[in-house]
Amino acid sequence: MPVKNSNYGNGTISYEKVGKYEYFSLQYFDGTGKRHKKRFPHTKEGEKEAKKFQKEISRKKDDGILVNTNYTLATWCSFYIKEFKKDLKDSSLERMTQTFSLVEVSPIASIPLDKVTGDKIQSFYNLLGNTWTDETGKDHKKLSSSSILKVHRLISAACKKAVQLRIISYNPADSVDAPKLQTKQMSVFTDREITNIFKAIDAYKEYKYNKSVKHDYHLLFQMLLECGVRIGELLALQWQDIDLVKEQIHVHATKSRDSQDIHSPKTKNANRIVPILTDDLLARLKAFRNDGNTTKISGFLFANKNGGAISYQRVFLVWQRLCEIAGIEKSIHTFRHTFCTRLLEKGVPVAEVSRLAGHSNPAITYSVYTHSLPNYDEKLKKMFRKKKSRKRNTDTKSDTKK
Repeated sequence: MPVKNSNYGNGTISYEKVGKYEYFSLQYFDGTGKRHKKRFPHTKEGEKEAKKFQKEISRKKDDGILVNTNYTLATWCSFYIKEFKKDLKDSSLERMTQTFSLVEVSPIASIPLDKVTGDKIQSFYNLLGNTWTDETGKDHKKLSSSSILKVHRLISAACKKAVQLRIISYNPADSVDAPKLQTKQMSVFTDREITNIFKAIDAYKEYKYNKSVKHDYHLLFQMLLECGVRIGELLALQWQDIDLVKEQIHVHATKSRDSQDIHSPKTKNANRIVPILTDDLLARLKAFRNDGNTTKISGFLFANKNGGAISYQRVFLVWQRLCEIAGIEKSIHTFRHTFCTRLLEKGVPVAEVSRLAGHSNPAITYSVYTHSLPNYDEKLKKMFRKKKSRKRNTDTKSDTKK
């Protein structure tokens, strides 16, 4: 128990005896008001060390630094999401949590927050750009530039909040160059590839390992191609969202990747009406609705045996198998790119394509699909050359009269 106190400005140095051992004990509060204690040998050297450490505490607190934090980078990012991002949309929170799952198993996850440096963060980003093995021994494929950018935004925002709360003195992510987003031309399906995909669906029905509940995958992938919906939006569709009289579909929700949770759509404009564009799709929907002697009026359009929506995993596994059969190596998101590209090539205005795709604004549609816009160069040349020719003819007639 302390028997003698001496106050040296920031914290209290006390004499303390525990059993046969004697100490100089420094008790102090960190920037959050948490109490700490540090012991030094009960010698003249020990007392000098205690005073030196006490002055260091005073300096760091004046600089707004938390002297001793129990947070690691991973635990702080987790706390940041839980306490400061809880009001995000469910879908946005889910995506941020998925991004955090990479930070949580990274080589920098267990580093104390106040010891994280820019070079360590940069090394982590470089690691994500290649195939890598996390701290649990799990192998990961290299990430796209957009995925790495999401990791950077999470770490940067979490550390910025830590600076605001005086937990750390500076944001280490500020000294790291944000990963450059590499935009690439979106791939689309050729007519031959589309034919091969739907042939592969017929072949998949007879696949000997296809033991799952049989779904109408022809209809599912046809809707991805002809409606341009995101896969999560398609899986969230219910029969009450399908109006076969007005020939339109109300897209207003999206399904979680890892659960049966249904969330609000990705953006405000993602809540939209999509027309059923072809007679074939309309006929397939009608036939699928009136299956046998029953007419489906509620429930998920693509339901599992328990009545819930079929899972992302099931659809992606089927897509992988279809790619093997059809000899295609493209993402399932290519259906959406093909939908938008076809509309633009047919001359549908960018603003209308943006509305149908549910983009947040037409600028996104233009920047992503600018390669698909009709080439007006030749048309413009003809327009101006006709005017020029007409003017020359007029001038010739005028000279003749003179």
